[in-house]
Amino acid sequence: MTFSLCVRAETPDGPAFGVGVATDAPAVGALAPYVSHEGAVSTQSFVNVRLGRRGVELLDDLAVSDALSGVLARDDHRSLRQLHGVDARGDTYAFTGEDCEPWTGHVVRDDEGVTAAGNMLANGETLDDAVETFLDAADGASNDPVPDADLVPRLVDALAAGRDAGGDGRGHTSAAVKVKAPKTTAYHDLRVDEHETPIDELRRVYEAAEAASDTFTESKKSRIFD
Repeated sequence: MTFSLCVRAETPDGPAFGVGVATDAPAVGALAPYVSHEGAVSTQSFVNVRLGRRGVELLDDLAVSDALSGVLARDDHRSLRQLHGVDARGDTYAFTGEDCEPWTGHVVRDDEGVTAAGNMLANGETLDDAVETFLDAADGASNDPVPDADLVPRLVDALAAGRDAGGDGRGHTSAAVKVKAPKTTAYHDLRVDEHETPIDELRRVYEAAEAASDTFTESKKSRIFD
């Protein structure tokens, strides 16, 4: 009952990583997305948070395909899991267990540094539309240099496109975006834990947080130069 994207993008100051996720259950942001300066991981479908937590920790030493396949090998219920991610080495990985609820599946775009996965979806177009919307925002190449903050609205747009294509077959209750970039901002970690329209609310929260951040930055500049 979840769909998500894991993405890698080059910024002027180095790589940034992000996860966008939406589902028909409360507080998905507390369970599915994991990011570090080495990559991004999402765990879903009968969530095992250890897969995400341990998987992203291992990216300091291992490629994402080795890290995630390794943690899955130790999970006796992996047939019920979905797990996917990207890393700083340019590697990608996606796994969908054979017992995940349909529609279920994943998309891997190695060259662009994007993975997506979903279960209990209305259809497979959800993932395709979400990925294409994310990539279209960068003219088809998410690894072109972009400002850090650009990942957040692009991920929200991707979630909205996935929802509009069908999304979670039961509806949507919560959504989240988590980004790790060379320069951290408050709106790199946003969650809507329970809402009738969580993706729209996530966009509103992002816009409010961005505006507040811009106001603080301008105020700080004025104090320096006054």
